[in-house]
Amino acid sequence: MLTCMPARADAPLSVTLTIHDYPPFIGLDLPYGGLLTRVVVEAFKASNVTVKFARVSSNRAITGVMMGLYDGGFGWAHTPERDRKLLYSDTSIYTFRMVFFQRRDMQLNWNALSDLSKYQIGATLGDHYSDEFSTLHAQRKLQVQEAAGDLNNMRKLLLGRIDLFPMEEEAGKMLIQTSLTPTEQARLSYQPKTISTVPTYLVLRRDLPNARELLNRFEQGYRQLQSTGQLARLQAETRKALLDAASPKRPAP
Repeated sequence: MLTCMPARADAPLSVTLTIHDYPPFIGLDLPYGGLLTRVVVEAFKASNVTVKFARVSSNRAITGVMMGLYDGGFGWAHTPERDRKLLYSDTSIYTFRMVFFQRRDMQLNWNALSDLSKYQIGATLGDHYSDEFSTLHAQRKLQVQEAAGDLNNMRKLLLGRIDLFPMEEEAGKMLIQTSLTPTEQARLSYQPKTISTVPTYLVLRRDLPNARELLNRFEQGYRQLQSTGQLARLQAETRKALLDAASPKRPAP
């Protein structure tokens, strides 16, 4: 009789999610693991789900889930290939604002992405910038050079190997601030024009046995955080901690 009974709705569960370095949103070395990490952990915690992390590269963070090596990940947008292999949360956990980073001595203006066909554009393997960008890339109407990481692309930008590099605005600014010298930082800027706004989600592999239950628990926990005002409070607290951690330390008197 007992073996035939369904699990209690509040029975503890666990899930293993990939995590990579994408400050200020994701990163085990960041306060609270970053803005998105904290939201995901707290939403699951509210529904009695423990989150475990598998630290991987940026590209592996999504391809590893699609290959069935990990339960899921977070901070990922819809794409046709991903949609065939992944389940998504109903709720977007954050909307990324994608912009072009460039050298200050080379200001490039454009109205449509197709206007940039003569320029070298960097891209990071596994990242999605917009549906239009992906289509133009596939049709070879943009000259796109792919690299393994965002920092690699920023360095290629500094060296003049590429002319533009698309990245989420906050993440790009933090990457420059924390990974480049002051002289290098002064040579880079970003365009105010938005390439796209990209809603991102929690994702789980389709063949995960309890995927639907985990997504339901996540949604329940996220709504609870929203309705109580805890979501806004923890986001503000995490942002402050991130700013404090990124600020230059004053020498002791």
